[in-house]
Amino acid sequence: MSKQARWNKIIHLCQTQEEVSVDELVKTLGVSPATVRRDLQEMDDLNMIVRRRGGARLVNTQLVEPNMKIKSASFHAEKQQIGYIAAQQVEDNQMIYVDSGSTTFEMLQYIQAKNVTVVTPGIPHLQVLGQRRISTIVLGGRLHWSSESIVGMRAIKMLKEMYFDVSFLGIDGIHERLGFSTVNEAEASTKSLGIRHARKAFILTDHSKFNLIGAVPFANLDEATIITDSVDNFDKSLIKYITTSGETNV
Repeated sequence: MSKQARWNKIIHLCQTQEEVSVDELVKTLGVSPATVRRDLQEMDDLNMIVRRRGGARLVNTQLVEPNMKIKSASFHAEKQQIGYIAAQQVEDNQMIYVDSGSTTFEMLQYIQAKNVTVVTPGIPHLQVLGQRRISTIVLGGRLHWSSESIVGMRAIKMLKEMYFDVSFLGIDGIHERLGFSTVNEAEASTKSLGIRHARKAFILTDHSKFNLIGAVPFANLDEATIITDSVDNFDKSLIKYITTSGETNV
């Protein structure tokens, strides 16, 4: 098992159990206690976990995925501004992918481009798209209730057969080493395809997601441009970004 795979597993275990022991990690990862302790120390140095006597716990991450109502109420004004900037990236006659999520939802009201087709797994998105008479393709599959998103093998199969001019995705965390991540394992595959099947990809997020880690990394930092309200306490040289105040690095 590679170091990256071990670290992802450690983060996942910490999220599901809040704290994990060295002995448990040795059994789960199939490596020596020395390797586990070395991994924990490196992850602690990167502020990914807090190393404790005999184990570790997570730091700076969401342990439970909030539902859409809670997400929508958080940083709502910032999300509207981010959505406005995102909508300006859409051009006439494009097919675009709009991920589920409260920030991607906000961009829909601002799309002015003509003859656009939107592909989305987001259930709340459908009402706005229908009201605006925007051509829409809805992914098939099963409903993940907390994110109000369609996930599963049918959704993945559809995405594998589609390619987009632009994609717009939501996230749960951005980390300098682990990249973009989500707390929802079921959505990770659709997010990954949404990025890799697009000529250009954007991550829409407010500043609160920087330096957070979701359970499942799904893309590297260089695979998308971030649209956000501000970038604080993060190495800006590692990312491409556009802020609502006009600062850019693309």
